[in-house]
Amino acid sequence: MNGVVCLGEALIDFIPLGPENSTYQKAPGGAPANVAVGIAKLGGASSFIGKVGNDVLGQYLFETLTGYGVNTESIKLTEEARTGLTFVTLEPSGERDFSFYINPSADRFLREEELDYRLFEKNKILHFGSISLISEPARSATLKAIEKARDMGMLISYDPNLRLGLWDSAEHAKETILATIPKADILKISGDELEFLTGTGNVEEGIAQLPDLPLILVTLGEKGSVYRFKNQIGMIPAIKCKVVDTTGAGDAFVSGILYSINESEKNLAELTDVEIREAIQFASVSGGLATTKKGAMTGLPDLQDIKERLKQF
Repeated sequence: MNGVVCLGEALIDFIPLGPENSTYQKAPGGAPANVAVGIAKLGGASSFIGKVGNDVLGQYLFETLTGYGVNTESIKLTEEARTGLTFVTLEPSGERDFSFYINPSADRFLREEELDYRLFEKNKILHFGSISLISEPARSATLKAIEKARDMGMLISYDPNLRLGLWDSAEHAKETILATIPKADILKISGDELEFLTGTGNVEEGIAQLPDLPLILVTLGEKGSVYRFKNQIGMIPAIKCKVVDTTGAGDAFVSGILYSINESEKNLAELTDVEIREAIQFASVSGGLATTKKGAMTGLPDLQDIKERLKQF
């Protein structure tokens, strides 16, 4: 078993061409789709499970993921709804604000009976986010996929990728995400998400409130990342780089850590602290490099770029 299956949304991001945010260009996106592409760009095996509209943007996403080397056999096209859109507004710092046009959108209509479990037999890791848990039928499909992946011996990776504007309430988002965390082996969340879920701005205190998962990763932007592995807390610094656009940086981090774990011949529990630190350093460089270019998928780094920057660690 070798490879990563990413389940969830594939969307179109419209990103501004200049600081005035007046002219936009389309770019492929959606967090789980970004992770699949990120792994493929690193040379790893990745597959995507999801649904897009049978429209020009859905076809564009399908062709783009295929072009990057992602296994797209499990992408479904539907007439039920159109492909989702997100307008990304950039602040001078490179940070983002999102306006969503995805309620409903095609990704929400993935059904349990459309899942192809043959993929699970061939792959090592299932990765998902919380957006596919917002509404039915995608919610039930996602939970069933997690259950089957667990039964088939896969590692489960979860990045909630909280977008409060898509939920009917903050309480619903918090309740759903907290209920799903125990299903994961690997959890990646941002510092802001950790505070939202636990009510504390202290990272170590927040981590202590979470279930005892094999690996928890908290990304803190330019401050680096904090992790808990085998009940040990550690920190990895971020690389210094000129930030252009932070869209997709978290997905690049996830791509990096999942690529590293997937490529290892060891099980997650067999990795040493030194080995997990090296994997997180790899992920940190991947996330940092992604901020130096515009767009989510277009900014995802390749293996050689990461190896060059790792020499500076």
